[in-house]
Parts: sequence; C-alpha cells; structure tokens
Amino acid sequence: MSLEKKYGLQPLIPFSVKSLAGFIIIFMIWQGGTLLWLSLLHNLIPATRSGLPGLITLYLSFVFLILGVFLVTRYFFKIRFRTFLFEGNRPDFRKFVRYFLWYLFALILYLLVDIGVHPQAFTLHFDPLPWLGVLLITAPLILLQSAAEEIFFRGYMYRMFRSLRGGVFWSIFATSLTFALIHGFNPEMLNYGIFGPLYYLLGAFFLGIVAYHTNGLAAPIGIHFATNIFNTSIWGYGSSTLDNMGLQSIVYRHTLDMPFAFFGIFAIVITYGAFQFFKHQRNRP
Repeated sequence: MSLEKKYGLQPLIPFSVKSLAGFIIIFMIWQGGTLLWLSLLHNLIPATRSGLPGLITLYLSFVFLILGVFLVTRYFFKIRFRTFLFEGNRPDFRKFVRYFLWYLFALILYLLVDIGVHPQAFTLHFDPLPWLGVLLITAPLILLQSAAEEIFFRGYMYRMFRSLRGGVFWSIFATSLTFALIHGFNPEMLNYGIFGPLYYLLGAFFLGIVAYHTNGLAAPIGIHFATNIFNTSIWGYGSSTLDNMGLQSIVYRHTLDMPFAFFGIFAIVITYGAFQFFKHQRNRP
C-alpha cells in the first residue's frame, strides 16, 4: 500500500482567515452551548449537578461541538456533512470496530502489566450488575463524546492544515498541540507535572498518525472510544475528575502512576509504527 495518503484533501478546507474564523465559531458554539445547557439543566433538575446524572448531562453537551462543525462546514464552505465525514465513501464500521477492539486489547494488556508490577496499588472493584447497568447507559454517550472530538480535531482542524506545504506534518502537529493544551493542562493532569500534558500530546499525535494511515476518521474514533471506555469502565484511579461521578469500574488504582502510563502509551505507539513500517516494506513492489 502506498504511503501517499489523500485523507483531508477532498473536500478541501484551505488554511485561511475564513477557516480560522470557522474554527473560532465552532469553539464558541461548543463552549457557549455547553455553558447554557449545563446552566439550564442544573437549575431545572438539581440532580444533574453531580454524580452520574451530572456526567450524562456533560456528555450530552458534546452535541454542540458536532453542531458547530456541521454549521461551519455546511454554510461556510458549502460541504455536505456526510461528504465532510466520509469523503464520498461509505462509513467504515468494520474499521471502527477493528481498531476499537485492537486498542482496548492493548490497554487491557497494559493494565495487566501494571498490576503485575504494582500489585499493591490496585483493589478489585467489580460489582457485575451495577457495572453493566452504568456501562449500558454511558457507552453511547462516550461514543458521542469521542466521535465529536475526533470530528473537530482530526476532522475540521486536520483538514484545515492539510492544504499547506508539508500539510501532513502541520495537520498532525497542530491538532495534537491543541488537543494537548485543552486536555493536558487541566488541574488534574498538571498534578502529574510534565507527564500529564506529554501523555495527551503523545496520544493526540498517535491519533493523527492513525487518521493519516487509515485515510479517515473511523479508526481514530474507534481508538478514542476504546480509551474512554477503558478509563470509565475497566479501571478507575484516585484523583480522577470522574472519581465521584457514579461510574463503575472493574479495578481501582489508588494513585495514577503517570510516567508509567506515558511509557505504556509510548510502547503502543512504537508498536503501531513498527507494524506500519513492516506492512509498507512487505507491500512494496
């Protein structure tokens, strides 16, 4: 298979004042809509201020991110949303499922290694019926949140920088840096020093590479969904912002070892890179 990938080039959203304005409008619709939504629900239904109802309310707010991307692509750039998402192709559900399962397996393997190295840091935390009930409620919402972020970062932003000279590099670099700034510099992650932001920067860089190599959003959404399912349903950890949100996990880590988590993700990225390299070498004419 050739390394000349075309994802992000058609339909084109050129880097310009117009596309930057579109980026700002998307961000304003997302954040403004979220604030109004949370304020309205918190006042009308006080139970949504905390716990699982609060988490459900927060996940539903990612509809505003998708809405922002839809409005800008449809009315700023006259691109049909389906064309923007799939570039004229059919949705690749098989690729989504394949990458979801592969990455979830990799994360579970990482967890087993972590338990083997730090057994004293973990407590079994599994209650099957409540766990299944919460998973059935939250899984579709986690998919919504994961897809919304990928549509914005590896969809709109990636496409915006793709037209530049060296566009693949700038697409991956800009989206990764922005993703890391939004996710990695929150108070929870800053507690872990430089490894918090670096963890998100490396993860975002990996998602950008996957979008490039797989020519679309199906695989990145699958990986993002697997990551969030793992972090909300497979394990929990102390100091997590989700710790008091009514989630159920199988194991609980008393404190997160962020350097260990960073090098775990690093190992996954290196493994994927080696796989792509040998795949390319094998398919060369």
